[in-house]
Amino acid sequence: MSRFRMVAGKGIEDLLSAAPGALEADTAMRRLLVEQLTPRLYSLIGIVVAGCLRCQGFVEALRGPLDQPFAAQAASDWRALTLTAAEQAVLAYTEKGTIDEASVRKRDVDELRAVGFSDSEVLLVATTIAYHNYAIRMAAAFGVAPR
Repeated sequence: MSRFRMVAGKGIEDLLSAAPGALEADTAMRRLLVEQLTPRLYSLIGIVVAGCLRCQGFVEALRGPLDQPFAAQAASDWRALTLTAAEQAVLAYTEKGTIDEASVRKRDVDELRAVGFSDSEVLLVATTIAYHNYAIRMAAAFGVAPR
């Protein structure tokens, strides 16, 4: 049950249903991000954001195509995983953008470019980080599970 009396569910979709158009906008944003990145990268970003925010209880809801042990490790210490250079760069950017977003600099974007990301892909990565920060913080604040 949400912390809102008007929301009778356990998931963020129940919370968003209480505001006209919010669920539809959220669903469209998620669909776009998953399609433009990959389900794996989308989930990795979400799990690392959850780990940075100390919301490990959300890992199961966010793990998507990742197996449970891999997802749990990503939330607690993603650097211990075997990842591609591109995934490592994205997760370093994710961590920095979640913990201290004001410290992100051009060199951080250049590191993503160096592993093959175009400017439009960097924008998608940044949008995904921002989306997960929003969704996880909202879910935590109202006592519901993210999706």
